[in-house]
Amino acid sequence: MKIQHFTNQLHLLKEDESTTRKGAFIVLSAICLVGCLTFVSLAVDIGYINLVKTRMQNAVDAAALAAAQEITNAVNTAPVGTADVTQYSRDQARIAAKDVASLNDVFIDKQIDVIFGRRSFNESTQEFDVTWNASPSNVVKVIARRDNNDTSAQDGKLKLFFAGVTGDRYSTIVAQAVAYVESRDIVVVHDFSRSMNFDSYFNNESSARLSDSQIEQNLELVWNDLQMPNTGSLAFTPQYLTTTKSDYGVSATVTFKYDDLEVTSAGEIEKVQVKYTDNSYQTFNGLSGNSVNINGSKNIETAWVTARGPSENEPVTVTNNGISVTYAANRKSATMSSPQRIRELYVGFTDNSTDYRSYGSNGPYNASYSSWKEMDYMYLEVLDGRSYWYYFNAPNGGNEVTLQFDDSNWEVKQAFGLTGSYPYPRGSWDGFINHARNYSEFSSRGFRETYGGLTLMNYILRDYPGHWETPDLWKTRHFPFHAIKEGHLLLCDFLEDLGFDDHLGMVSYDTSHRQEKTMYDSDPNVPSVNISSEPITDNYQAIRDLMQYKQAAHYSYATNMGGGLEDGIQMILDNSRAGARRTILLMTDGNTNTMDSGASSSLPHGWDWDELFDYDGDGNSDYYTNSSQRRYVLRTAYDAVQNGITVHTMSVGIDADRNLMRAIAHLAGGHFIDVPGGASVADMESEVEQAFHRIASFVPPAKLMNQD
Repeated sequence: MKIQHFTNQLHLLKEDESTTRKGAFIVLSAICLVGCLTFVSLAVDIGYINLVKTRMQNAVDAAALAAAQEITNAVNTAPVGTADVTQYSRDQARIAAKDVASLNDVFIDKQIDVIFGRRSFNESTQEFDVTWNASPSNVVKVIARRDNNDTSAQDGKLKLFFAGVTGDRYSTIVAQAVAYVESRDIVVVHDFSRSMNFDSYFNNESSARLSDSQIEQNLELVWNDLQMPNTGSLAFTPQYLTTTKSDYGVSATVTFKYDDLEVTSAGEIEKVQVKYTDNSYQTFNGLSGNSVNINGSKNIETAWVTARGPSENEPVTVTNNGISVTYAANRKSATMSSPQRIRELYVGFTDNSTDYRSYGSNGPYNASYSSWKEMDYMYLEVLDGRSYWYYFNAPNGGNEVTLQFDDSNWEVKQAFGLTGSYPYPRGSWDGFINHARNYSEFSSRGFRETYGGLTLMNYILRDYPGHWETPDLWKTRHFPFHAIKEGHLLLCDFLEDLGFDDHLGMVSYDTSHRQEKTMYDSDPNVPSVNISSEPITDNYQAIRDLMQYKQAAHYSYATNMGGGLEDGIQMILDNSRAGARRTILLMTDGNTNTMDSGASSSLPHGWDWDELFDYDGDGNSDYYTNSSQRRYVLRTAYDAVQNGITVHTMSVGIDADRNLMRAIAHLAGGHFIDVPGGASVADMESEVEQAFHRIASFVPPAKLMNQD
């Protein structure tokens, strides 16, 4: 009985425990389910937030890159006459940022969410810093926001899926990106060889591309710009030597035209004899009249003109050193004309009496004299600084007189007033005259033995173009050097206006090569420059000056391109800023034709022409050379590549080695620009300026800035 009761009680107890435990599990399950749902909703919403933020971040990254790149593009493409190019470029960058963000379904307010700054090198920290809201700008920050309480707006807060379970159903999201264009350290390597003036005088190279009239115009530019002193009566258009002689009342004028003569006389010309430069003679008899043309067969050195003077009782004019005296037919009066003031007059008569007249230091240029007696001769002293009496015979009429005319350098100098000293360190008036007589390019153009600015400038540009020879040539527009100079100045202007903190240096090469850091000249009009402490600099005016006052063949004549490129590389290695893009612009108008003594043209180990110069991807080299000078340049360009330097190249003119320049640019990851030159210098100037503009525009691709 007791046992049965105990068993029943135990059974009831078990039933109560089971019922209680079932209720506790339901509660626990409910609590766990709510927790799981909360975590799931958080996970879904957080994932959604991250997805949207990633999309927004990608969008602002792309928008910032596009805006930074558009700044440069807008500077290049700004319409002519744009008053504020900086503001125009900013406006275009804002548009680019908005458009790119929109393509990624992200809204930005271009006026608020696009912020500009300037990235520049801090000399004290030796790092690049960003100054926001500075101009010009090379940094762009783009911000995308979803923080508007109006969730229906494009920038409205992000509506979440489950966040309402735990709190606010909306999330604020902000994404931003900063992009910048790298500052560049650019070294321009200029060709200063003599061929840089070839388009400005007559030679085989210029004649192959330019018309004679264009070369003449180029020579006239040099003549006008140079303003050469002591050039007497030379005009630009060259003239033949023309001299006038008189004796016993007979005067004649002879113009020497190499192997021809033009002869005129107030009297009757009866005979002309000529002597050629080979010492042979020829006589032309039976002549008549007051004017004859003599067609010789060789270069005429001397001419003798035989003419008969005016008949009795006719006026006669006698000249001496530019002074003329005209005697009346009865020889009892005379008129005098002089380029200098007449100071004294002494007259002799046929009866052996004399007369004297003083006019003083303010005497006339033209005077007359008369007497009741017949004059036999006259002496004049003029104010020419010589204290010399000039003799004028009063001859009887009808005399036959032979006058001698010499085509000598002395006669040329007297005729054109080249009696002062030659004004430059090298060259001479005799050298110029001999150039006009003998330069082969003149004979077919009608300029042989002509004297003027055209032939004088041709002489200087061909024979004495160096700064140590003709130092004033930097003032002149000689081509293609002047076109390169203008392009260089434009490059400085563009980089300064762009404001990307690009720094610029300069190297020049000819027979030798040098880093251009200083300039000191005895000419007070030439500024002094010294950027030795920072040869790659943002002192653009110094870089302008270093080029502005240079000339073709400034230091020497030949073309050592490899040496110039070596100096450019060394300047960058010694002076480039950490974090700046290293860049060289190498230009030439001709062919590299020399190299440093002891320089090696051996190519580096592993050099593979097919790999390095396969332009079209067919596995075969598109360039090859055996030239030691060219290999020297290529080896140097390869060194640039190994040092992380990009080399752009520019060839100017018809004779430039385009194949080599293209190969260098391909090897060194740069751009090759060809300026063949048009039919005129104006064409070349325009093309060169466009080329330098393109080079300046080859900014590195925009980069995203690490904002950690």
